[in-house]
Amino acid sequence: MMNVQTVCLTLAGVIAIAFGLKYMLAREFMGYHATVAQRSWGELPAGLQAIILGMYTIMGGGFMTFGAALLWLLLPLHDGERWAALAALTITVTSLVPVVYVTVWLRRVQPEARTPIVPAVVVLVLAVVGAAAPLLR
Repeated sequence: MMNVQTVCLTLAGVIAIAFGLKYMLAREFMGYHATVAQRSWGELPAGLQAIILGMYTIMGGGFMTFGAALLWLLLPLHDGERWAALAALTITVTSLVPVVYVTVWLRRVQPEARTPIVPAVVVLVLAVVGAAAPLLR
């Protein structure tokens, strides 16, 4: 039977990888970025479009790396390795706190922007709960 730690970290890892793929495969900016920029994709100069897509690729790689790391850490966590819980907690906080901060900040800059605050917080909570569960035993 799967425990809380495994379920939470697996969900967080898979969701993070899915977000990473979404960003890596994007061919224009997200709707909420268009709202914040107050411009459509076509209104941006080609050089700025290239920069944005490059940053999306980097962000996507980061999300995928975070998700893959969580999934790999399930192996030592399953064996009761306490260091793996601390590693999962560390990569979660350092990866996702800035993501949540920026999604909230962009919404404050442009309240109409539908930034993904809820999904970012859900992944953060899942990963923190999953990483903290073995530390609380």
